[in-house]
Amino acid sequence: MNKIIMYMLCFTIYTIVFLFWGKNGFKKTNNARDFCVAGNSLGLFTGVFTFTATWFSAVSMQGVTGSVYAYGYSTILYSVVGWLLGASCLVFIAYRIKEYNIVTIPEYFKIRYNSKGYQAFTGLIIVICYILYIIIQIKGFGIVVSTLLDIDYNIAILLIYLFVVYTSFGGLFSVSKTDTLNFILLAAGIFLAAFFIINDIGGITLMHEKAAAIMSKVSPKYNITQGALLDPSANNLFSPLMIITTGLAWGLGTAANPQYIIRITATKDRKTGIQMVCLSAIILGILYVGLMIIGIGSRVLVPEISSINSVDEVLPYIINSKMALNLSGLVFISIIAAAISTANSELLILASSFSYDIYINLSQKQISDEKFLGISRITIFIAGTISLLLSIKPPEILLIYGSYVWSVFAVSFLFPLYGGLYWKKATKDGAIFSSIGGILTIAIFYILEVTGAYSMILHPVFPGLIISCLLFYLVSKATYKKTGDAS
Repeated sequence: MNKIIMYMLCFTIYTIVFLFWGKNGFKKTNNARDFCVAGNSLGLFTGVFTFTATWFSAVSMQGVTGSVYAYGYSTILYSVVGWLLGASCLVFIAYRIKEYNIVTIPEYFKIRYNSKGYQAFTGLIIVICYILYIIIQIKGFGIVVSTLLDIDYNIAILLIYLFVVYTSFGGLFSVSKTDTLNFILLAAGIFLAAFFIINDIGGITLMHEKAAAIMSKVSPKYNITQGALLDPSANNLFSPLMIITTGLAWGLGTAANPQYIIRITATKDRKTGIQMVCLSAIILGILYVGLMIIGIGSRVLVPEISSINSVDEVLPYIINSKMALNLSGLVFISIIAAAISTANSELLILASSFSYDIYINLSQKQISDEKFLGISRITIFIAGTISLLLSIKPPEILLIYGSYVWSVFAVSFLFPLYGGLYWKKATKDGAIFSSIGGILTIAIFYILEVTGAYSMILHPVFPGLIISCLLFYLVSKATYKKTGDAS
């Protein structure tokens, strides 16, 4: 059978099953709590499926795999290690966040700091960041679909737009239902692809021996020296400071990211939330081992790919050129599943924040459940369309671009969130100054880098975190003395 026909057949079957699985969410969604947090009803297994599927995006499937192919294990230090560190921090959120009966993360900020303005401000941060981050999922989907189905990139990205808008309309009930399907597919694709590569090479030991001897360029664009694949710094291509601070951007951005925290609030009780985070972290660690094998093993099997323009194109190329027909179809669908499962979650949270934290909060109107759902679905359509248009000319490297978006969550949400949960002297002024100061610091360093006034030796998140932390502590301490309480 022709490969394109096989891919089309797999895609068609996936589409039918996906649409069927997602439709039940529409029937269960009747109000804001249903839409945002599935009525706080998620059990352990549903929670694990939706947590891990939401986590595993195009950044993981294509960004990590392609970067490991090009730069080796150094990629893991500034991405996966940071992500798993962030997952461990989420246990502390799970232990306390259920004490607040919230449907969005900005609502927690309103309750804790008694500030509707801060609620709206943090809601706006979520809207902007997720519009920018959804671009990653659209690009990842577009690359693999346009490459393997041999269609135009702009037509390909329109398909994921339709997928994510459809499931997001049904709220978290619909998203979590399709996440179960997407998790099964992406896990199966990773494990089978890793097994195929190890078997083709002759074992993990031989894979590493061959990887250590590779001297060829990945492509005319990427030149890695001998042994760099197994070197923690890629033979000094990346400085230890840059690796550590980029890992901080990803890790602490993950620890403060609403898309993971909202899964915790959506569980039926605190125990389930804690178990969900712990079990998901173990599963994610295993999946990333599979991606490492795929990345290094692909480099051994195909040391050079002259046709790629970005490391994000590596996995689609390997699927199409090296894998058996039946396996390549499954791995193709697993990449699609990873992109969709993250994009629809972010679009859902984005819409929830706009409707609940900005529109209702600032207008101070009591609206019906039907109007809330209507506003949320209009927001999904508009925000999804904006992300789609921005994806026509997407960022070059998903893994680096994503770290900048996640760093905004790290500097704006981390200290107000964790500090608010565990430090009674945290104040509204401290939280506001922390968020604004952190964002401004990142913006200044980014502008200096782009204009050439500053040669970046560390990720902008590092100075941003320092400023954010200092402002949160000092301003809270000063204002708490004046008010005598934490409001």
